[in-house]
Amino acid sequence: MRQVIIVDDERWIRRGLIGAIPWDEMGLELVGEAGDGQDAYDMVIERKPDLLFLDMRMPGLDGRQLLSMLKRDMPDLLTIVVSGYSDFEYTKEAIRFGAFDYLLKPVKKEELTSVLDKVCVKLEERDAIQSEKHMGQDENWLWNALFNSEYSNLSEHDIGIKPPRDGFDNPFVLLVALPDRYCDRYETQQHVSWLQRKLMADKGFYFNGSWNFAIASSFGGTGEIVMTVTGVTGALNPKELIPFIAVVQNQLKQLGNVSYSVGVNDKVESVATIQLAYKQAKQLLSGKLLGEWGAVLYPNTNPEQKSCLHQYPQHKEDVLLLTLQTGNLDATNAEFNRFYEVISDDGMTVDHLQRCSSMLVHSIERQLQTAHSSLEEVSGKGTLSYTELIQVRNDAASIREVFDCCLIPAVNKYYSVPRANQGEKIVKEIQKLIEVQYAQPLSLQHIAESRFLNPDYLSRLFKKTTGHNFVDYLTDYRIAKSIEYLKYTNHKNYEIASKVGYEDYRYFSQIFKKKMGMTIGEFRSTQEQHLEKT
Repeated sequence: MRQVIIVDDERWIRRGLIGAIPWDEMGLELVGEAGDGQDAYDMVIERKPDLLFLDMRMPGLDGRQLLSMLKRDMPDLLTIVVSGYSDFEYTKEAIRFGAFDYLLKPVKKEELTSVLDKVCVKLEERDAIQSEKHMGQDENWLWNALFNSEYSNLSEHDIGIKPPRDGFDNPFVLLVALPDRYCDRYETQQHVSWLQRKLMADKGFYFNGSWNFAIASSFGGTGEIVMTVTGVTGALNPKELIPFIAVVQNQLKQLGNVSYSVGVNDKVESVATIQLAYKQAKQLLSGKLLGEWGAVLYPNTNPEQKSCLHQYPQHKEDVLLLTLQTGNLDATNAEFNRFYEVISDDGMTVDHLQRCSSMLVHSIERQLQTAHSSLEEVSGKGTLSYTELIQVRNDAASIREVFDCCLIPAVNKYYSVPRANQGEKIVKEIQKLIEVQYAQPLSLQHIAESRFLNPDYLSRLFKKTTGHNFVDYLTDYRIAKSIEYLKYTNHKNYEIASKVGYEDYRYFSQIFKKKMGMTIGEFRSTQEQHLEKT
């Protein structure tokens, strides 16, 4: 269990946080609470928790001072700052002192859960690094070669990474195993340790016993496991590699109760090229068909699949976005089903599903922005958070869950709440657009499309708000501007027509006469007579 301490001088805030945190679900345990900075410092030094919730404004030793001391004495401690809106600048300064993240009072449960998810991922990454440091030399070299950024773009001679076991001077095989179904929490470290012991015990059953291997787990909460396999006296027999991979898959399935697909790069020349080989194996897994489970993917496994470009269902997205604005959850779910069925067909690839899902997230964000809102505001998560959630999932059910359980209900709720002034804001935007761009070609159809609105709905909204339809309003504004030109400039009539958005002077003349009850020439005459009298 991860240990947590909560520090705030207001007891009711501490009680609220304690009641809002899903302790068992997150694997967290409350080990103390404090009402001032000094008590908090003493408690942290004594109990060495993993996570600290910290109020910034407290009597005596304040949050900023406490953070500075803990950064010096407890550098691995993760701190979440809790502060009010009025203290936001103070909070940003505290983050520069080393706080992991912050929450604004009053703390929303959705935001709290989101921050705790990030904390758990960070702690798992830290554990993975510590575990690798304490592993034997064999596993440490593999993890460093794959994930330690200090060793990127360097040769094995430069970085001092030398595989300790016999055989790694020969070309070796790299395997990347990834669960076919996403889950919230993997016990990857335990799986790696168990698999290591199992393969060592059964080593004599594979490749005539003349082989070596190393295993490392990736961080990021995806359940990914990486393995290198090499022959001691030469290259491995490809025919023996296939049943060996099947054994590894079977062992992992028994451990995690889920099938694993494996990307294989069977021509890794040296440790210096292992990062490139790892990326290539990962790409194979991204190209896996959604209908495949327990797949083994080699380069050029499905060459015809690689050349197939799946199109994005733009029309279905357009319909979904329009339906979202109605606030009708049943109708929205029906349109989302139609959209998702296309992008999550068994014949689609993992990469295609992830990209299409991320594109939809960004489209919904753009639509909300036209209404002066955002995903962050309506759901507690921004586009980056949703994209990250999608990228760590590689099956249709878990990616769909991101939309079904969070994004779609939150956005639908936003649109379903009556917003009496929202229509007025949209109309005012269009009126402002006319004032600025009246000389340009303007159509309600294009304006509606740019704002992800139904043109018929926008037309009715505009007339209801202004008392005029869009064309009449635009025409009246253009004629009013033309009158200003006629009164205060010496421009020729056809020049004025062009300046107010009419390239066809004859048509402009007709419109002017219809609106003003006189021709342009008659209007000029009346203005001249008026000037003579004055």
